Amino acid sequence: MTPIRAKLNAAWKFARMAYKNPLTVQNRYEAGRRWQWGDRSWIWSYVTDARFDADSATRVEMVRKARFFEANNGLVQRLADLWEQYTVGANGLTILPDSSDEKWNDAAAQWFDEWALYPDLITLQNWATIQSLIARTWFIDGEVFIIKTRGETPPYRPRIQLVEGHRVGTPPGMVNLEGRGICDGVEIDGKGRPTFYHIQTGFDAQNFDRVPAANVIHIFEPPRIGMYRGLTHFYAVMNQLHDLDDLEKLEMDAAKEAASRKARIYTESGELPDDENNAWTEQTNQTPQMNPQKAYYEQKFGASTTVMFKGDKYEENVSNRPSVAQQWYWNYLGEKVCVGSAGIPLILVYPDKAQGTVYRGALDMAAVNFRARSAILAAAFTNVRNYVIDSGSAIDTRIAHKPKDWQNVVAIPPRSVNVDVGRNSTAMLAELAAGTRNFAGVYGELGQYWKPQMAQKFKELEYAKKLAGTSKFGTTAAEITDIAAVPPPPTPDELLTKGGSNAAAK
Repeated sequence: MTPIRAKLNAAWKFARMAYKNPLTVQNRYEAGRRWQWGDRSWIWSYVTDARFDADSATRVEMVRKARFFEANNGLVQRLADLWEQYTVGANGLTILPDSSDEKWNDAAAQWFDEWALYPDLITLQNWATIQSLIARTWFIDGEVFIIKTRGETPPYRPRIQLVEGHRVGTPPGMVNLEGRGICDGVEIDGKGRPTFYHIQTGFDAQNFDRVPAANVIHIFEPPRIGMYRGLTHFYAVMNQLHDLDDLEKLEMDAAKEAASRKARIYTESGELPDDENNAWTEQTNQTPQMNPQKAYYEQKFGASTTVMFKGDKYEENVSNRPSVAQQWYWNYLGEKVCVGSAGIPLILVYPDKAQGTVYRGALDMAAVNFRARSAILAAAFTNVRNYVIDSGSAIDTRIAHKPKDWQNVVAIPPRSVNVDVGRNSTAMLAELAAGTRNFAGVYGELGQYWKPQMAQKFKELEYAKKLAGTSKFGTTAAEITDIAAVPPPPTPDELLTKGGSNAAAK
């Protein structure tokens, strides 16, 4: 029986058995099998609650690595700078009051600006700097804590205090409750909701303050349900970042080795000749004399001519590293680190030549990602603003009479990533004219609030009218405001009128 015939018979017998006993054959998900045919590696993972997967030791170890790379890796530094730039901006997120009482809104905005000069309890940094520090710490550590507190002297103005994640943990006396009433420094009730945070606020590592959850703003973005602590944004690509850093160090060692050696000389004996037996010199009365053969070669071919021994081989040390394949792999690891940690395209980190559509598409995705992360910070900063205004209303008569909707605010994100200002501006104006966009959205992308911008525009128009009324040259307000306007292209009728039928034909 031929092998093909034997296989057909075996398949036929299996089909008959499956038809008579359908339960013996199942349409299984191969990915659901613990053991699979082939050479796939074993995946060391188990299904459990998030608090066990991301326990204190795991979280702290990842924070340790992330802080090291922030201090010693240029790629991480660049990612952190971009994160700050496009989540809070150069001057921080602007949180403006938007209640029904415009007069109170102006007073509240002024009072908050005064508070923003010295908002922190333990430093002299302003609110914009504090925001940048919060955004950077959140990116590197994965979390940051803001404590609502007050000054120590009358009138006990509202203040905030920043706390890094490693200073929040389970006190030594409550270790036996870990995983039940407390999870990595976060005390929870029977429903699992945080009620207190145990924070090390002094210099004694054994001394923890039990701070009510209502006085703590915990900024983090949990990737799973049931997580009480944040993870560094590099948690999924930490090993790839480590590999990339190691590859760079090893490649630099190879480059230094190649640069330190000019050439390799292979002798017939494998050893260099002794100085006293050097063929190019002869000892005559202990005075070195040039070998006549070398003198002849230098006379004919130049002073730098070198002649080797018979059987010797001279080889220039030329380095071909890193190869094209190595460079591609480094670029691949860099893309994984950038996209896997912060959702930032590599082309934004290392600007390079790229096709326009691809570039705009990548930056549009980055803009959406930054806007989503900026919204998380805006919610936390709104909480700070409401605490400050509510506390300040008790000590300052300017904002004492709060309207019912005093908590209504507008958060202005920083300006979006933009690679083609002219093209995007033209498209924006077309959408605004078509009615598919409004001024709030247009000004929002520029990091501005539409109300003061619209008011400023009307002020400028009124001033243009005033100038036109006092002008001796009969200038109109429209001519003043449209001084930079680009005239529209001529219509076909205008072409016929000015240049005749020949001009229109052309």
